[in-house]
Amino acid sequence: MTAAHTAVAVPLELLKSKTIAVLVDSYQAAFMAAYDEERSRKDQARRRLLAELTGCDPFTNVTAYEEYRPA
Repeated sequence: MTAAHTAVAVPLELLKSKTIAVLVDSYQAAFMAAYDEERSRKDQARRRLLAELTGCDPFTNVTAYEEYRPA
């Protein structure tokens, strides 16, 4: 399916208006807030994982079960 693209004439005064600038600025601020929040979550998860990995030593873990030995 093809769609015809038509040019839309936007008055130059509308592009120069402060409304467009305010909308772009508010969108950018919202995007940066969401991006910073997601980055913060990722950093927290990375720190928790690193703490868990440094806290465990696979060579000193004691098994809490009996090993199977054929009779």
